[in-house]
Amino acid sequence: MDFDEPHGRPESATIEHLIDSTLGGVRSQKHRRLAHAACNHARNEFRMQAERQFQRWIAERQVSEKTLTDK
Repeated sequence: MDFDEPHGRPESATIEHLIDSTLGGVRSQKHRRLAHAACNHARNEFRMQAERQFQRWIAERQVSEKTLTDK
């Protein structure tokens, strides 16, 4: 990790939130760590992709349940 690297570059230092406060995590030092910007972005994108897939899965189940109930 290069602390002299300009913000926005892949090797620049960022703070990664291990338990995101928007997902119910508490903002505390033990829930944060240093990470390369590229690594932090990739992990965040993976989490967001998993969340989108889960939301689609729930929506599909709700439609299936409604279809069965309407019969």
